[in-house]
Amino acid sequence: MPSSKHLHTAVQVTAGLALNVFPAIFIAIYARIAPIETQGFLALSLAVGVYVAQLFNAFIVEGRLATPDAKGQPTLPLWVVLFTGGSAALLMIGPAVAPSVVLMASSVGVMTGLLMTRSIGVVSGEWKSEGLAAGALIVASVVALWMADQHNPHCVRVLAAGALLAVLVRYRPQKPLFDMGFPPDVRKSSWVTAETAVVGAVQPAITSLLLVMVGPAASVAFRVISTVAGALEPILAYGRYRLLAHGHRGELAQFVAVFVVALLAVLGPALGGAGSLIFGPAWSGVGVSALLLAFGWKAFMLLSTVPFAALRKAGETVLVFWIRGASTLVYLVISVGFLLIWQTTTAIFLAFVVAEMITAVVYHVAAVRHAPDYAAAFGARRLRGGCG
Repeated sequence: MPSSKHLHTAVQVTAGLALNVFPAIFIAIYARIAPIETQGFLALSLAVGVYVAQLFNAFIVEGRLATPDAKGQPTLPLWVVLFTGGSAALLMIGPAVAPSVVLMASSVGVMTGLLMTRSIGVVSGEWKSEGLAAGALIVASVVALWMADQHNPHCVRVLAAGALLAVLVRYRPQKPLFDMGFPPDVRKSSWVTAETAVVGAVQPAITSLLLVMVGPAASVAFRVISTVAGALEPILAYGRYRLLAHGHRGELAQFVAVFVVALLAVLGPALGGAGSLIFGPAWSGVGVSALLLAFGWKAFMLLSTVPFAALRKAGETVLVFWIRGASTLVYLVISVGFLLIWQTTTAIFLAFVVAEMITAVVYHVAAVRHAPDYAAAFGARRLRGGCG
């Protein structure tokens, strides 16, 4: 039934948005209880945590999806659950303002569990468990933020417990139990992981540069803006996985509609005061121009996601690697250049917009040449025929 399909989509999208809750609330809590130097290191730790999580996810989940003849759906290995549990335990048994090594280790472990279980949930279509996981994480985050406002030392423990529960709700034990999740085609998965490593290096690299060149307040502001605009990233990931699994036919219109609704739903409250309410003192360094540019950057990502998924689905993993490598170089060169000139977060997000526009054009040209399904729908001849 159409109504059931729409309900499932709404739950999946909400679960995707909830993926960004953990880093957002973690930053918001530390803005209330930790010194600015620790906040700056947390911003870097979360950037590194997301990066490492993307690498694990690329090798185990996305690598399988980029293997056209792979049998069965990706499943979550037990070691990921144990890794997440151990990382969350570091936050639950330690002090609220944790040492640097704990912040880094817990960010890596918790984000790995959250991202991988979310990715597998999208592919498998397990919307009920996705809804339960998202609900657990959101409730725990709201409670933890309220506790931080009251300066309750258990606020971080509640947040970590909610993240762990979100992973456990999604976990489905497999046989054999100690399956490591090794991909069916190591070569393709290695290319997918390599391309993810290359493109994902931008965020931790820029966060580090801001921390060193401008100071911890700038790195926190950058991470806050990235986190708010990053609420759209799960939507992009949802569309990417759906396009990888089913192709663009029947998926694209729904993907674009969901993205536009999510953009308005996040940007409106952020500009209307919700950002200051949630992030507290950390929001003071956020400028409107930087925030708008960050959302523009995500909108241009929408343009590149479709040809990117088409190339991945066609098995062009090597070509995608080189495109993403070139894109990363463009991102870094423009970002560093703008940062040296202006030394503001606004300059960084302006650089991201320019770099993503260039990337979208490159992906389109490559997909028209190497992905037949994409070329049939979006090639020059097809577009001219539609206009006639």
